[in-house]
Amino acid sequence: MNTFLYDSPMVTIGITCYNAEETIERAIRSALEQTWKNSEVLVVDDASTDHSVSVVQAQIREDIRFRVLTTEENRGVAAARNRIVSEAEGEFIAFFDDDDISDPLRIEKQLERIIACELELGTKTVICHTARLQVFPGGEQYYAPTIGTGEINALPFGVAVADQMLIGRPLPEPVAACPTCSQMARRAVYLKQGGFNESLRRSEDTDFNVRFALSGGYFAGISEPLVTQTMTFTSEKRVEEERYFAHQWLKNHQPYLDKIGWYRHAIEWLDIKFDYLSGHRKRFILRSLLLFFKFPVHTVKRLIWAWPNREHSRKVSDWHGEHYGSP
Repeated sequence: MNTFLYDSPMVTIGITCYNAEETIERAIRSALEQTWKNSEVLVVDDASTDHSVSVVQAQIREDIRFRVLTTEENRGVAAARNRIVSEAEGEFIAFFDDDDISDPLRIEKQLERIIACELELGTKTVICHTARLQVFPGGEQYYAPTIGTGEINALPFGVAVADQMLIGRPLPEPVAACPTCSQMARRAVYLKQGGFNESLRRSEDTDFNVRFALSGGYFAGISEPLVTQTMTFTSEKRVEEERYFAHQWLKNHQPYLDKIGWYRHAIEWLDIKFDYLSGHRKRFILRSLLLFFKFPVHTVKRLIWAWPNREHSRKVSDWHGEHYGSP
């Protein structure tokens, strides 16, 4: 660890939990094994109906670094994360998912990256994600990169990142995701943005990142896959559920999309994307042709922009088809 981390800031490791009795133990263990010791672990159980809370309590025992909070009704991951933000005692928050494993050096490396960026850029409006190793149910593994892994003076920020997330306009670096399961930032960053949108049970992470980008935020990244992400299946990950919430978060950003002339195309492109993911190939082709005739320039641009990410799109499509009965 570099010597400029002289004040040893406290980090809250926030773990949201819902019906994860089979996986939460390994998530907690990876929190316990972090090399950065000035930390607390805050677990928010979102009204699990299984034995998740009992598993958590048995794992942490009398460890004073742990707190477990429960909710009376299931309100979704955005609400659970907002509870973490409001209750956190750490200056920084790192989010862990209840079915993932973080490398022991994850907190230390993300903290070092954030503070180095803050010092060089002269701002504390920095968020950091790490690359992930995605593990699919059949055992297949996929390296999922993240953005902002290059030189600090070239970090992606602002509307350029928002455009990449909203309409696929490429950044100078390859297309990459920024999920909350690998995210870390100052608590003040989350408070300034008003936390996560609790009306969204999916896409709440993308919605947050777009708001952060539009406020001028910087995105720092670590190319090492410091999070092993289990590709778990839940009802909220069904294609139609994801389509619904993706529509909602795009509508949240309609004023900006209207301003740059992309809203109608973005909505229709989204429907085409989910036709593809759900296996409706004929509808996918028909809607694609109609979209091209309505917005030829926009459509050609998006096809060009989406091409580098085609392999991961195929993996996600296969994943949905295998487990959710896509035609």
